[in-house]
Amino acid sequence: MAIRKQEFYEGAALHILARAGRIASIRYEAPFFRLNGDVLVLLKYCTKSRSPWGFTFTHDEQAILRLKAAQDRTFIGLVCGSDGVVSIKYEDFLSVASPRMSSLHIACYRQHGKHYQVNGPDGGLLGKVAPSTWQRILDGSSENDEPS
Repeated sequence: MAIRKQEFYEGAALHILARAGRIASIRYEAPFFRLNGDVLVLLKYCTKSRSPWGFTFTHDEQAILRLKAAQDRTFIGLVCGSDGVVSIKYEDFLSVASPRMSSLHIACYRQHGKHYQVNGPDGGLLGKVAPSTWQRILDGSSENDEPS
């Protein structure tokens, strides 16, 4: 069975968490990964090598995100090529991209050595996201690290 490109990017994001000793258990609940029994993660990827990285969320993805976030602690992991993974809470996702009947687009920007900036159709995320935030989603300290 061939390995799909999506699986490489998802595997890289999960490897970062596993290598840091953060994952005790993992279960795939399409399209989410359930980590340590209580954290849901939806992983999206962009293959571009440089900023900006773009991510599209279909109407169906928006609906399932809303449903799952009402039940579980939910994060979105945006894999920005080989640069890193931007982690945002579902509530932060809503602040930049309120639900729509159509697909929506989110973009991540990063200058070399700086934090990530996340923008959506409703504006930019307040504060910037440190590259290390992804590694902390399982310990509850995943707040944005830098003011806007």
